[in-house]
Amino acid sequence: MSENEQRGLQRLDLDSKLPAGFHDLSEEEQRAVVKRLQDQDIEIRGEMLRKVGKSKIAEHDLAVGIDAVQRLDHERKIYSKKMKGETGSGTYDLQIRGGDTKFIVPVLVVIGVIILGIILIMALK
Repeated sequence: MSENEQRGLQRLDLDSKLPAGFHDLSEEEQRAVVKRLQDQDIEIRGEMLRKVGKSKIAEHDLAVGIDAVQRLDHERKIYSKKMKGETGSGTYDLQIRGGDTKFIVPVLVVIGVIILGIILIMALK
């Protein structure tokens, strides 16, 4: 721990967050203002923690997806991986495509030959 880091319970400095003229309000109005400030502080902290949590989940999901793609057998295979996720700052769509291009060309040639064969058979009838 650094020397400047404080340990234990800390007193919240509300005076810096209080609006001007706060001390001129009645005691009941002061309590209402303090309660509202505390509620807003809790909401802001909660939203911040939700966004950080979503970002951590998205980071983990991306790591798992990338690991899955790296473990694929890349020889003589074509693969496509699509992932959607949500982070604290928005959503993302990730699509990974790849594979052995030497495998794609023979497959396309075979499909072309089959189509030409079907056309020739239809034309000869």
